[in-house]
Parts: sequence; structure tokens; C-alpha cells
Amino acid sequence: MPKYETYSSYERAQKKKTIHPIWRGIGFALIILIPILSYAASVVLLDANRANGWVRIPQELILKGWGDPNLAVKFILTVVLSILLYGFFSLITFFLYGSLGPPRYGPYDVPPVQYRGKRYRR
Repeated sequence: MPKYETYSSYERAQKKKTIHPIWRGIGFALIILIPILSYAASVVLLDANRANGWVRIPQELILKGWGDPNLAVKFILTVVLSILLYGFFSLITFFLYGSLGPPRYGPYDVPPVQYRGKRYRR
């Protein structure tokens, strides 16, 4: 084995990390599950709003002549809740990866430079 070896970009591409298939399956399940949960939560919130009168729904969002007059409200609420659920799951993933993930620096990384000299003037 020679003392110095070249490291080509092809070898670097071959060693690239891939995502574990279980995480792909969890991501796919969340793509399906988040809109379903958001729609169910929007239906529950609209029923609770009807019973308690928290927020008044504008007349422009109530569709007359359609099967469900609150369809536009349910759609808007589903989109908003989907975004909030996605953000919540991303936050959980961020904290889990930060506490259980690999260390920031590997064994071959150079530690960050801590310079304690005086500042240069321009």
C-alpha cells in the first residue's frame, strides 16, 4: 500500500450515506397520515366551534348549493393543521437527532481553531 493515495470523486460518491429504508417508510406513512389527521382535527374543531361559538366563520367561505357548506373552511383548516403538524414532527425529529444522532465531529476531523491573538486593524 503506497504512503499517499489519491481520493477520487467516484470513490467519494460510492461512500455516500444512504437513508435507511425504515426511515423512508416512516416518511411515507407520515405523508399519508398527516393530511388524514389534519382533516379529522378540522372536523372536530368545526364541531366544537359550532357548539361553543369561538370563531365566527365568514359568509364568503360558506358554499351554498354544494353538498357540504363548510367544505372551503375544512380545506383551509386542513392545510393549516397539516403545516403545523409537519412543523411539530420536524421539531421532534430535530431534538431526537440532536440528542441521539452521531457526534458533530468524527475521529478524522480537525478541531475548530480557537484563536486568542489580538485583532488586526484595517
